[in-house]
Order: sequence, then structure tokens, then C-alpha cells
Amino acid sequence: MAEELHFGRAAARLGMAQPPLSQSIKRLEERLGFPLFERTQRAVRLTAAGRVFLEEARRTIAQSEDAVRLARRAASDDLAQISIAFVSAALYRLLPQAIRAFHEIWPDTTIRLDERPTEAQLAGLAGGDIDLGFFHPPIKTVDGLAVELIHRDKLIVAVPSHHPLAALNFCRLADLAGHDFIMFPHQQGPTLHGKITNACRAAGFVPNIVQEARQMHTILSLVAAGLGVSLVPTGATTMRIAGVAFIPLVDTPADIAWEMAIGWQPRGARKALRNFLEVVRTVGQKLKSEM
Repeated sequence: MAEELHFGRAAARLGMAQPPLSQSIKRLEERLGFPLFERTQRAVRLTAAGRVFLEEARRTIAQSEDAVRLARRAASDDLAQISIAFVSAALYRLLPQAIRAFHEIWPDTTIRLDERPTEAQLAGLAGGDIDLGFFHPPIKTVDGLAVELIHRDKLIVAVPSHHPLAALNFCRLADLAGHDFIMFPHQQGPTLHGKITNACRAAGFVPNIVQEARQMHTILSLVAAGLGVSLVPTGATTMRIAGVAFIPLVDTPADIAWEMAIGWQPRGARKALRNFLEVVRTVGQKLKSEM
């Protein structure tokens, strides 16, 4: 009734006759001790008290639906399934190692994987259709979402295997001056992109970005084709693309790293998810000690 503001339409929407609806509203108002509607021959309007009551009722309904959703998630522990979304960089070392270590302890737990960009992950976490996300920080604040930085990967230089720099045991940022660059788009990671560009400027040059690519496999393939050099996370060396040489970078500023974070909803988190989080933290610490 509060949404229709018309007794006839409200009764039809509820699948009942108008007189019983009017009587029910009258009894509710008597029980509350104040009117919810102003009734005239021309229109029906909510009173000030009615508007407040409507908003609180909607909030109560939403909370009850949320309670049911959380209870169902808790009850599904016996199903032992975790839904994980990730950006491609999580596949270099962190996520595969975490899954392998987790299944050594809990082999019967099913893990469902879904590659998604960060924004789609945040929507999935808010809507409850995924349990855990792996993405690059920083992200916008999301109510109820826990975010934890889980891994920082140093940057190294990727060059074509026939490139003059490929013969070096290490290099400095200044050694990359005058070479064409292949990078991820600025909008994909504006914070890291900006830090890399500023570090290059501090080293005396502005990177000449000739190609952009979102996927690391594509970036390395473009390097292998001889189109330029790139700064990539150390974990990218596991991809072993023919025609690419990796060179340690010795003067990378301390605040520049390829960061990976995890996000989840702590409320109603199932035991399987909590167990997986502990494994991810352990793997993250192991990777940190190897750097």
C-alpha cells in the first residue's frame, strides 16, 4: 500500500479484496497508535510517521533476508565449496601454490575459479556469489568487505632474448632509457603505473610506451616479438615464454611492487573459506621469505 498509494491497486497487487486490506491497515494504525496514511477523496498519502515506518520496515526486511543468506552460507559448510575470483596475476605463483597446499589438507573441498577484473570481483563479493577475490590494490571502499595485502612482488626487466640488455646480469632503470616500453594501461593500475613512470623520470628519462596490454602473457609475447622492453613482476618468470630474457633490476624504489590483495566478507564466512585464508597467508609469507 505504501508503494502504490492506492487501495484498489494495492489490493490487486496483493491478490486480495480492497475491504480486508483497508481493515488490516486500520487495525495496524490502531495498534501503532498513529496514522500511517492521510486519506482524502482525491488521494492517499503517507504521513511523516508513515514515511519513517516504511523506511524502517524496508531496512528490517533487508536485514532478515541478509540473515537468511548468511545462515544458508553457514549451513552449506557440509558442501565444502569455495568460490574464488581472481585477476590473472594471481596465477603466477600465489594462487596455484595456495590451492595445492590447501588440497593437501582438505582434498574433498571443491574450489570454483572465475577470472574477473577487480570491479566485477567487488560486485560479486557484495552480492555473495563469490567467497574470495584476488585483485590489485588499492580499491574503493566496500561496506563489510575485509581487504588484506597478501603479497608484494618485485619488478624485473623483461627484454627480447636477442636484445643487448639480455647479456647483463642485472640492470638499472637508467639502462632502459631510449628503449621502447610495453606496459599495462594506466586505467588498469593507475597507482603502480604512476609510480613506474615517476621512477623512470627520476632516473633521467620518460618511458616511450609503444604498446599496451592487459594480460601478462600478452605483454611478454610482445616483448618476445621484439616490440619493446617491460617491467614485470618476478612471478612472471614462471610463464617461460620463448624469446624473453629476464634481468634483475637493482635500483627499484622500495614503494614500487606488483601488489596482490585478497577480499572477503567476514560475516557468515564458512569454515572452508577461513581455512583457505590461513593457507593463503602461509603461502604469502613463504613467497615473501624467498624474495
